[in-house]
Amino acid sequence: MALRFILAISTSSGVAKVAAAAEPSEANEIAACLFSFEITDYKSQSAQLLPLVQQHLEQAGLKPSQCAAIAVDIGPGGFTSLRTACGIAQGLSVAWQVPTVPLTSFECMLPACPPAQPLTVLIDARLNEIYAACIQRTTLGTQWIKQPYLLAMDELQNAKAPAICDAQLYAQLQNPSPGVETGAVCATRLAQLAWQEFQEGRVAEAFDCQPLYVRDKVAQTTIERLALKHGAV
Repeated sequence: MALRFILAISTSSGVAKVAAAAEPSEANEIAACLFSFEITDYKSQSAQLLPLVQQHLEQAGLKPSQCAAIAVDIGPGGFTSLRTACGIAQGLSVAWQVPTVPLTSFECMLPACPPAQPLTVLIDARLNEIYAACIQRTTLGTQWIKQPYLLAMDELQNAKAPAICDAQLYAQLQNPSPGVETGAVCATRLAQLAWQEFQEGRVAEAFDCQPLYVRDKVAQTTIERLALKHGAV
């Protein structure tokens, strides 16, 4: 049987991250990464993503016909970034005639061996706020102990274990409690989790792959930016 892979795309962190993972040979085995790459230049991500995907597929000797699904990090994250990832995932899903596996940024930050108990995941949301959620991975997939919500930045110092923070937030912790760790959105982890979802039939159509926006307002007006700059409340 020809090697099958899942292609994973994440842009929620501002850095475009792409990885491909091979189909595990046994149940509960962590999928092996076939290739991964990043695009740090935010402005060129949409133009570079597809050509670089094609380049890495060719270098790895992989063909679209071997793809089982397209995994995508649906957020939360930057408004334009999420639309880029979801749009490319939708396009590849249709072109390659494969399903999508939408997963959140919170899940993409889970360690390879997540703890048995629920884990709080904290992500810098900019605008002096934090994206937060409490999740747990089980054989049934991701269990949402607390659905995604917004926290004021002042609440960061109250983070309690077990928790994982992105690098920006972790750097601001004054005295991190034991069990509060640093982490990052990872495309390889996205691909590995996507295989678990795929094998259990938890997939979506291309149209259903939509960005997750936790806050109702995704941008400030000019007046609000000026007020913040000059210290107005």
